[in-house]
Amino acid sequence: MAQRFRDDGPEHHRLKGRVPTGAGIVLAGLLLIAGCIAAPFAEEGAPSLRLGVWVCWAAGLMGLLGWIDDRRKVVRGTAGLRARFKFPVMIAVGLGLLYFLSAYFQDWAAASALTAHSLPWPVFASPWVYYPVGLFVWLGALNGANFTDGLDGLLSLTTLVIIAGAFFALLDHEDPLALPAAVGFGVLAAFLVFNWPPALLYLGDSGALAAGGLVAGLFLGRGWWLFLGLAACVWVAEVVSVMAQVVSFRLTGRRVLLMSPLHHHFELAGWSEKTVVLTFAGLQLLGCVAALAWLRIGVEAGIAAGAVPILLLAVLTALYRRRVR
Repeated sequence: MAQRFRDDGPEHHRLKGRVPTGAGIVLAGLLLIAGCIAAPFAEEGAPSLRLGVWVCWAAGLMGLLGWIDDRRKVVRGTAGLRARFKFPVMIAVGLGLLYFLSAYFQDWAAASALTAHSLPWPVFASPWVYYPVGLFVWLGALNGANFTDGLDGLLSLTTLVIIAGAFFALLDHEDPLALPAAVGFGVLAAFLVFNWPPALLYLGDSGALAAGGLVAGLFLGRGWWLFLGLAACVWVAEVVSVMAQVVSFRLTGRRVLLMSPLHHHFELAGWSEKTVVLTFAGLQLLGCVAALAWLRIGVEAGIAAGAVPILLLAVLTALYRRRVR
């Protein structure tokens, strides 16, 4: 399946021609296979042992949904699956994952009562808070990954940074979530060889949704719900840039950026794809460091460290506002 130039993207992307897309189905397939292989070993254990299996399956299902979307775009020449179909499937898978995770959180709550350790918010909250907040995190990660998938190597490298940070933290516990983290890191690292500018393959929606589901699952399963916004700060910036562009244009008729999502703004300001990808990966790394500081040191350290990538991104956006392409 070869993807054509998108009419709503930068004009110079036409020079890329037709590039095979949908390679993310490999990530989705391996996550599903890893979950199936691990399931028999975790079936009779505690719910915590099945964490990795649930995350593998949820992320894999999202990848399959994305692959259907990719195929419709290429084979039928359409815009892909309509939101009225994709969105309910995303919600259903997210709610299913949160339901299965709740069994693990109940065991965690019992263990915490014995050790006097407090649970992170909102895993201990009522269902009226637990499910809406969890679903917000799930859908936010899916859409953040999807918006970030616009430059060669951008999504794969920024996802690798997040997974590496999560995997580093999980190594302390021999955590079952190390399984999906290791699968995702291995596949995306190998794929980056072919996706580095100029890309020979595109992840497509299959890769974007699988990567978003994987990252969301890792943070949901470990209870790091509040840290995801920092660790995935570039994804958050991409989503916010699209929302700000739409709201500004509808209210004032003016655009706040040269083009959204944010990575296209810097492209039109004269940055090369490699410069954008490496800069955004560096900002993502700073966000992961801030999240780790919050987790290990405290909220004050996390907020102070998190302000660094946010301010850097704001300054860069303000400085590079003149269109040169």
